[in-house]
Amino acid sequence: MISRKRLFGNKRAFSPVIAALILMLLAVAAGVVVYSYVMGWLGGATQNPGGQKGELQFDSIHATASDDVIKIYVRNVGGKDVLLEAIYVDGTKFDNATAITTSSGTLSVRELGYLQVDTAGTPSLSEGYHYEVKVTCTDGTIVSQSVEADA
Repeated sequence: MISRKRLFGNKRAFSPVIAALILMLLAVAAGVVVYSYVMGWLGGATQNPGGQKGELQFDSIHATASDDVIKIYVRNVGGKDVLLEAIYVDGTKFDNATAITTSSGTLSVRELGYLQVDTAGTPSLSEGYHYEVKVTCTDGTIVSQSVEADA
């Protein structure tokens, strides 16, 4: 039988210097991980301070097949004014047939705007069918909703 002392002898796993270096490397690596997590979280939390971003919502949307008209009431519920850019119905771009709240097309914070789309000439609206309506702004703000056309 081989004795334990003879099997392992005076061998040590690590010298104290190497063990200290490994512990310092582990501490630095853990610090880097925590730092990058916290900086990522803080960067995301302060990207748009005070809710200063564009956000729209539809207050009302109505499509009438007999007139080929979609009437939209859209409200700016974000933290900054937005400039309305385009209206899309099932991916086709349409011009606004009415004046937006102001002649410049800007929708101020908490302001309600009226938009109207005349789809005559293109594939007209059909009663009972659903159409995807999307309103876009110059800053990238988008709101979309499906609407069913009635008679």
